Parts: sequence; C-alpha cells; structure tokens
Amino acid sequence: MDHESSVEPDAAAEPTEPTEPARPAPPWTEPRSLWPLVAVLAVVVLGLSVALVVVRTGEDDRPRAEVGQLFDVPFEEDALPHYGEVLLPWARTKAGAGSTREELPDLVGAEANVRAPEGGRFVRVEVKLEEDYIIPLSSIGRPYSQETEVVLRADGRDYPVSGRDGLVLDPNGPLQQGGAVWVAVDGDPSDLEVRVTVDGVTQVVDASDGSVENGPAARLGELPSQDELRAMPSIPCGTPERLDDSGIRVDYRPGLKCLVQLTLRTPYVDGLGWADEGREFLVVHVVRPRRLSLVSGRGDAATFWDDDLQFSALLGDAEPLRPAANVNDLNAGFLSISDPDDPDQFVFDVAVGEPTPGLTFDYEGQAIDGEPFVQERRPLHFQWTISGGDLS
Repeated sequence: MDHESSVEPDAAAEPTEPTEPARPAPPWTEPRSLWPLVAVLAVVVLGLSVALVVVRTGEDDRPRAEVGQLFDVPFEEDALPHYGEVLLPWARTKAGAGSTREELPDLVGAEANVRAPEGGRFVRVEVKLEEDYIIPLSSIGRPYSQETEVVLRADGRDYPVSGRDGLVLDPNGPLQQGGAVWVAVDGDPSDLEVRVTVDGVTQVVDASDGSVENGPAARLGELPSQDELRAMPSIPCGTPERLDDSGIRVDYRPGLKCLVQLTLRTPYVDGLGWADEGREFLVVHVVRPRRLSLVSGRGDAATFWDDDLQFSALLGDAEPLRPAANVNDLNAGFLSISDPDDPDQFVFDVAVGEPTPGLTFDYEGQAIDGEPFVQERRPLHFQWTISGGDLS
C-alpha cells in the first residue's frame, strides 16, 4: 500500500493496527548543473569591475593643466620620429614635435601629478643643438640682442614654448641650450608645426615628416665653419700712402702693421638684422696700428695712442653701417678668448653675388710738434688701399 493513499472509512470494518507516520521522500540524487552559479558569479565580478573603474575615475583628484601650460619632464625620452634643421645666426639645431598624448610620461613608474586639460592633450616639442652646431656669429654690439622665439602651432593655434619657463636658445645664456618641453594643448590636434622666429624671420618644421621652410635663414647654412675661417690667409694692406705734408717722421711697431684678418659675407648681423632681399653684409676684421711714435725734425719723440688718432674705412664709396668696433669687446664674455692682434670690425652692405669693391683704410690725427712752450699741431694722414679682387 502506498503511504500517501487513503481508504474511505467503513463503519462495518473491523478495527486495524495504527499505521506508522509518513516519511519524507529521499533526497534527489541526480547531479545538478553548476552553470547557473557561474553565471551569477560572473555578473557579480563584472559589476565589481565596473564599480572599481567608476570609483578610480572619481578618485582621480589630480589637477588639470591649463591650456598652454609648459612642463619639463626630467627624463630622457625616445627620439622623435622626425626632425628638421633650423638655422640660428649662431647655431644649427634640430627641431620637431611628437604626437599628442593623454598623459605626461611616468616619473620613475609613477603617474604624473597633473592631468591634461578637459578634452585636451599634451605635445612634446624639441629644439636641440646639432653635434657640430657652431655658425660664425656676427654682431655689432655686446651682449647679443636678438631673441629666438619657439612656437608650437597645433591646428592653427599657437602655443609659445620658449622663454624662462620653456626652451632657452641664447648664446649669452646657460651652457644647456634648447632641449625638450611638454605643452598642454586644447583638443586633440593633428596638424602640428614647430615655428622658430629670429628677428622677424620664421622657419617652419612640419612635425609629420620633418620638412623645413627656412626662408632667408637658409643662407646661414652656406657660411664657412670656424675652422675654415681660421684657415683663411690674412691679407696685408701693403705700404700706406702718406697724404699729409707735416714733415714729421712716423714709426710704428712692425707687428701691428695693417692686415685684413678676415672677411665674411653673411645674411645676418645681430644688431642690424637680416639683409634686404638681394643684399648681404660684408664683415671685415682688420689689424691696424694702435700707437705711433711721432718724431719731429729736431729729434724730439712722442708717443700717440688711439685717443689721438682715428681709423676709418670705405668700401668703394660706401661707409660702414656702424663705426669700427673692437672684436675683443664684441666677444667679451664667459669662455671667450681674446685675439692677441686686437682687430677692429667693420660691416658693409653689399649686393649678393657682386664683386667686392676696393677697400680703403684711413689713419688720421694731429701731432704736436715743437718745444714745450712753442708748439703747433700738424696733421697726419696715412691711407691703405686693398683691391676688391684680393678680398673675394
């Protein structure tokens, strides 16, 4: 008899023995699937993962950089994919920009302490000196007056990256010139240029391939090196013509006779700027007498220094653009080496590709002749002439 069945009571039936209580069914012994449990756990884990990401983002309390803000990351980075050569009046450089990044480089494995501007990026800009960087620098004064401005142009917007907080490019400045800097930019620009400006002339480097528009500055790359300049032979001025009739004999130290030490044609002179189109500057360094011994007809001798004598120059009929300047004064400064011949510098404006005119030097003054109480001033005038062919 099934324990769960029952019989209708029968009043006429005889009494029976009491039955045992009903027992529960035995447990289900067929193996159960674990997939429902795995699915539940996966949902829980996924939910926790999303929650962690949301929580991390919410906890990033690093300040955001301002658009245009510069950052110096003091760790060596990999080279940029493309550089272009930019020519400064005193140095060859290589310039370029990297692609945009959402984060600044890690600092020894730790994330940077600043985030990009809202919706913005960071871009690395470099302007570094080439290994053989020196370009002969011409200047009419001291210290060097021009400024080199470096700008990142990103999708048409300019971000200055030079100056005190950025890249420094100045021969009067520290030994470390140029380098790399990161700039915070708006959005995620794709058209990047590095623009380097000196005295109104801008050279443009396309960051995508390193191509460069140098403009008038391209001629700086044609200048001889310092070693080539030093190897050029000096040009003797020859014997001067005496143009006065004072009758006073003049002696000067043979080691300080007139000598053209250097000539250089250049498109740029600091303090004068860039030459006009079709023109250039002719820079002349000349060693000349610094003192004369004036001997009168009676045998009396006196020594006259530069304060009493004037030295001037003409190139053809043209006067120099500025009065003579002492080369050692122009080079004065840290790590400079004085020229023992103590030359003077003249700068002239000449036509590009045209022959050099003849160069004339005049040395003039007045000698005082006679007894202490009976004296008179007598003019002195010496002139040296060098043909233009010798200067070319």
